[in-house]
Amino acid sequence: MRTALTIAFTAVTLGLTAQNANVVSAYNYMTDGQLAKAVEFIDPAVLDPKTGALEKAWRYRGDIYRLIIMGDDAALKAQFPDAMDKSVDSYMKANELDVKGSYKVENIKALGALQGLSLNGGNDAFTAKNYDLAISNYARSEKIAKAFGQADTNAVFNSALAYESKGDAPKAIERYREALNMGYNKSEIYRYIASLENKGGSVDAAIKTIGEGRTKFPDDKDLILDEMSYFLAAGRSAEAEESVKLGIQKDPNNAVLWSVLASLYDKKASETKEEAAMTEWYGKAEEAYKKSIELDPKFFDSYFNIGVLYNNRAAFEYDKCNAIKSDAEYTKCKTGADAIYVKAVPYFEKAHELKADDQPTMEQLKKLYAKSGDQVKYEAMKALLEK
Repeated sequence: MRTALTIAFTAVTLGLTAQNANVVSAYNYMTDGQLAKAVEFIDPAVLDPKTGALEKAWRYRGDIYRLIIMGDDAALKAQFPDAMDKSVDSYMKANELDVKGSYKVENIKALGALQGLSLNGGNDAFTAKNYDLAISNYARSEKIAKAFGQADTNAVFNSALAYESKGDAPKAIERYREALNMGYNKSEIYRYIASLENKGGSVDAAIKTIGEGRTKFPDDKDLILDEMSYFLAAGRSAEAEESVKLGIQKDPNNAVLWSVLASLYDKKASETKEEAAMTEWYGKAEEAYKKSIELDPKFFDSYFNIGVLYNNRAAFEYDKCNAIKSDAEYTKCKTGADAIYVKAVPYFEKAHELKADDQPTMEQLKKLYAKSGDQVKYEAMKALLEK
């Protein structure tokens, strides 16, 4: 009679033999291209305490699921939707168990291929606007890189874009910051973070972020322009002026920058209480608007704004005239104010030519034609406004 110990030993031996047979069967089915059958045998094998400790069992499992992923059988892929994750986890486990490094090259090569597939899969999902799937793929690519002590900065940056696109601003900012900390040192990242902060209602945070970017990229024109915009939004005109002047140094033919500079000078003129200073700032604003128009003869804003500038200058002169007691001096003063006022006519006319349906432009022209006594143009503009 066999003893209980013999029976137990035989059972263990048979169990181990069965699981070893499963590993062999899985390999054979894999080489025959019967991948679904290969899965049936390899999954129980890696769960067994004995065969689950074998590097080759996990490597075969990684191979099987990788072949499913890389194949053209859509039904098979649908049958195993988590094949990519299982393949990655299997190769990582195989690499962990391969203490002698016998298959290290093969396992690392396979993981590298899966990392590329994950990154590309993320990009494809992003293009298809499936942002959650994109984020999942990018996370897998990061995971593989981290397993080898590397940083997949492309995956981190792309996941930030995906979070931003799906509307998760806090997570997007977090991921953009991670990308920067990992050495993905691109000037546009500071712009993206600042934009999200500004949209979230914190223009001061946006200014701080742009400042960080400008410290690293002091000559980056886009950062300079963003800084100028945020300073303007925060009402920090003096700092905005410095930014726009620096922007003009980098891009002297930018009509928009000249127009913004003109508007800052115009603002200074309207805020000063001293006539000499006001006249000086109006003069500088007029010069900058004309420079903007010279650089871009079709830039509506500069035509409209220089027209408004002449209106404001004339309004100041009219106020002075109203304080004069002498009829002769009043008439002389008013004639001078009228001359300034009608200087706006050709600029508003050009603005109207560029934007024929702009109501404020037509309103200004109607008033100017009335002032200058041009009845024909006055009636024509009045008719347009009444349509």
